Amino acid sequence: MILNKYIFKDILKVQMICLVILFAIFLCQTLIKTLGMVTSGSVPVGVLTELVFYSMPSIGFVLIPLTLYVGIIISLSRMSSESEMVVMKSVGISTARIMRIALLIACFSAVLTGVNSLYLLPKATFEQKNLQETAQTNPQYLPIESGKFTEFGDYTIYIQELEDSSKNDKHMKNIYIIKSISNIRGVNEPLFLSATKGHMSYDKDGVQWLNLEKGFVYQNESHQANLKKTAYSTLALPLFSADDDHSDSTLKSTPTSDLLKAKDLGSKLELQWRISSIFACFIFAVIAIPLSMVNPRQGKFARLGPAIILFVCYYLALIGMRNIVNSGKIPIYPGLYLVPIVFFIFVAVPLNIERKRGGKKKKALVKNK
Repeated sequence: MILNKYIFKDILKVQMICLVILFAIFLCQTLIKTLGMVTSGSVPVGVLTELVFYSMPSIGFVLIPLTLYVGIIISLSRMSSESEMVVMKSVGISTARIMRIALLIACFSAVLTGVNSLYLLPKATFEQKNLQETAQTNPQYLPIESGKFTEFGDYTIYIQELEDSSKNDKHMKNIYIIKSISNIRGVNEPLFLSATKGHMSYDKDGVQWLNLEKGFVYQNESHQANLKKTAYSTLALPLFSADDDHSDSTLKSTPTSDLLKAKDLGSKLELQWRISSIFACFIFAVIAIPLSMVNPRQGKFARLGPAIILFVCYYLALIGMRNIVNSGKIPIYPGLYLVPIVFFIFVAVPLNIERKRGGKKKKALVKNK
């Protein structure tokens, strides 16, 4: 009983340490990526903290099964390399007993993964999408300042005066715009625009528009010495298009309860994708046991490299299978469930059988001596 608690606590401790470290690394990576979006003007700086916070469930989607896997391997490999496992087996701790302890921890990790992938992840994705849309359509978040040149898509804009109204709307006055356009000869020529006032807006397709009022368009053609001046009362310029990366965000933000009721292929695939991480906890807990039983001379990190490669192959196989099922080449059932089944039959079972055979050979050699 004491040894069971010792193994359980050691695996859990290593898993928690790995989870905290890897989570901090991936969170910093997400922060850097979001900061890049802020500097480019596609994401307002006012929503930076909330966007990073809502990205946490997507990080945990992979990290919880991974840290369970790594925790079992590092913990048991350390015990094996320091000959603790030899002592435990001499007092009756079998591999099957260790497997039960690992599967118990896998149950806790699977529950945590299930809550994260089935509830927290779609909710966070929905809030993140809603926050981005609100920030983009709310004029108070627009990254524009008076008296400065600002890059918006293909345009360089100078705004002489910027006013904030009581409705959190930004009204621009005395606007000057420069854009290079290609003529029929393929030569870039500058296009100058001016306007007395203007404002920004988004259409239903997510395209950002700069709406100008009462101004002039100046164009200098290469074969003419004078500027061509054209007056206008209203003019709308497209600045940024909607991000293609969010085209499938509707499915990602759909609650799991709605996916269970849906009958279309995309919803069923999304549901299988969320459940696949739960299966990963049990599959890799079973795989981790034989990989962690190393020779004392090998060291505790001897098989960590191949183990990580197996984990990456699992998720690459899931992504590949998702694309194949989505193309209609394979039916929705078994669909993504085929990947954990294949890994269990052709990876987990052979590794454990080989480990048992190795143990029997060692016992036979001891008896012969």
